[in-house]
Amino acid sequence: MKTLFILLFLMFSVSVSAQTIKVKENKADFSVAQNVNALLVDIPYAPYDYVDGKLKKFFKGIGKHKQSKNEHSALMVELKEMGDIPFNAYAYGLTDKDESVSVVFGFDLGGAYLNSKDHPEKYKVIKERIEKFATNTVKNWIEDVVRTEKKVLNDLEKEQKDLEKRKVQLEKEIKDFEKKIEENKNEIKDNLNQQSGKKGEIDLQKTKVSVVEKQFKDLH
Repeated sequence: MKTLFILLFLMFSVSVSAQTIKVKENKADFSVAQNVNALLVDIPYAPYDYVDGKLKKFFKGIGKHKQSKNEHSALMVELKEMGDIPFNAYAYGLTDKDESVSVVFGFDLGGAYLNSKDHPEKYKVIKERIEKFATNTVKNWIEDVVRTEKKVLNDLEKEQKDLEKRKVQLEKEIKDFEKKIEENKNEIKDNLNQQSGKKGEIDLQKTKVSVVEKQFKDLH
């Protein structure tokens, strides 16, 4: 019941998160630069490792991916929407005390890091890509959770069906045993009657043997 409640909550929240995921600007440090303009996005529900895997895939999709510790980078990235000049991209994930995950992005356009004031058109392009990345990451994680929980449910339902089949089998065996017990009781009655008759035959045969033995002795 608890798992079902969580799933329903998450499935409802996915549509909400798709609308509420927002990219914010802030200052951040990267391995190649400190206190530069960065774009930060919160990614609800999904755990850090899952988000990091999606982040790696995201960077492989825009250029030659490199990773140093927890920072991902792609150098000399070329995107048509960003113009003819290549740029460098950096990103890493963060977790807070509640284990909520955020991703910090930095884009070195060549002497300046992307920001909404100086690069409004390019900022819009990157902002939309980041929002799409965050939304898809949440949706994919929810789909994975639902898929996993459905498999658990299917396994439980199969186990339930197996138990029901076993119950039917055991009930049939009980009926067969009861029938066999009744047959054995009747056979025992017949057996006792046969034993009684057989004892009479044995007693008669003993008498015959005694007579024959006596006659044999009398001949000597």
